[in-house]
Amino acid sequence: MEYQTEVVIVGAGAAGFGAALSLVDAGKNVIMLEKGDRYGGAGMFGAEGLFAVGSKLQQASEDDKTRHYKLQDAIEEMLNYTHHRSNARITRAILEKSADTIAWLQEHGMETELVNNTQEVHQDHAMVYHQYIDKFAAFDRMKDYFEAKGGLLLTETAGQDLIYQENQIKGVKAVKADGETIEISCQAVVLADGGFVGNAEMVAEALTIAPEFLYSMGERKATGDSFTMLEKLGVETRQHRYFENHAATVVSKTNPKWRNIAVFTLTNLPFLWVDAQGKRFVNEEIVYDFALWGNATYTAGGYYYYIMDQAQVDFLKTNVLDWTQSFERTFVTLAHQPMTHQVGPFPTLDSDLEEAAENGAAFKASSLQALAEQIGCSSQSLKETVETYNTAIQQKSDTEFGKSETFLKFPIAEGPFYAVCPISTSLGTIGGIPANEAFQVLYPDQKPVKGAFVAGNNATGMYDNSYPTLEGISCAFAWNSGRIAGESAVKLLNQGVSAYYC
Repeated sequence: MEYQTEVVIVGAGAAGFGAALSLVDAGKNVIMLEKGDRYGGAGMFGAEGLFAVGSKLQQASEDDKTRHYKLQDAIEEMLNYTHHRSNARITRAILEKSADTIAWLQEHGMETELVNNTQEVHQDHAMVYHQYIDKFAAFDRMKDYFEAKGGLLLTETAGQDLIYQENQIKGVKAVKADGETIEISCQAVVLADGGFVGNAEMVAEALTIAPEFLYSMGERKATGDSFTMLEKLGVETRQHRYFENHAATVVSKTNPKWRNIAVFTLTNLPFLWVDAQGKRFVNEEIVYDFALWGNATYTAGGYYYYIMDQAQVDFLKTNVLDWTQSFERTFVTLAHQPMTHQVGPFPTLDSDLEEAAENGAAFKASSLQALAEQIGCSSQSLKETVETYNTAIQQKSDTEFGKSETFLKFPIAEGPFYAVCPISTSLGTIGGIPANEAFQVLYPDQKPVKGAFVAGNNATGMYDNSYPTLEGISCAFAWNSGRIAGESAVKLLNQGVSAYYC
């Protein structure tokens, strides 16, 4: 089957819709390809909102920090986080457009609300998180708008090859789920199919930890198709492939559907954590910043253990603990409920831990030496770690990592002892395809691939090697880069190839 259009968009998530709506608003003919049977991608199914700076909602906020938080503040925060190992022009382009995108989303059917930041350690930061309101209905409205403007959405259709002739993009070859191939003639393509987290081979190549220690929450259908298509044209996509590390989680080695609320909740608390050597590796309060927690876990080898003794387990079975579990604010913000800053009790914790052990996610031993043998670390290292930690609790001072006195509560004293193993968690991949601030795809010599644009998790430029701490930034990057890529394609169509790339 053959089609003819002006622009093909590969991927119908936030980045794809950002590009698609920008193009149809300019009166252009667009075909959007979606590999799955449902549109929306991680921007709908995973995200709950997006970052912005300077939006009308922020300008009207009663919070002084929020009203006074300016574009340059956000730019400097991002560039400082990446140690300037990122593209400052891309960073400015994304953040500068972010306020307008909130209004633009509203115009296209997506309402948002400015909410408190959803992570505990960000409460003193200006409010930047614009939470979706009724996101599924909003994406339906955007899809209807796209089609009403003449756009064509083809689901269960994956981009397969780029047609490149006369030194420019001339079309896209695609394949449907039933194996039927289609060919679409076009003048430009926007590659927005979400990265490569669903491609096990690409993931293993990019990881610096063993693949078994990465739990992916990303789009399984994001299999790096755009990377493969562009590599055939000589684009280098392997230099900047990174992971959107986000917290850590406990998973079963045998049952991917296994969940245990008590074990998961305890993972979100700053107990005693040790790495594969049986040593502490971080102030466990890092649990309250998901990006940094994710980075620390990844750096530790992709996994660690939180350690408890029976006295701690018994306490948690019968008492309310006046600590905040790190995901509470995320959940209650979404549900518009008040914070409790409490967890527990967990009356079935003994059996919960047994269940975790049966699933290969926890260990129990009568002695620290036996526990060390089970988790594969030096018994001497674990013994010394516990002794040092217990001393910190007695002295109410953690001279090793600086944990707050509030969290120096549970000594590790008498068995049985427990070790629960969280592993690295990723929301997806970030980067790989080189781009400039117009989101033109670039060859290794920095010259553009004529007619090719990139957006969302595919695009390199704003990140270094880790996910930043600004809440909602990857979703904002998707929407804003998609809009910019779409607008760039409009300029190409209006000016013609020769004038646009002169």
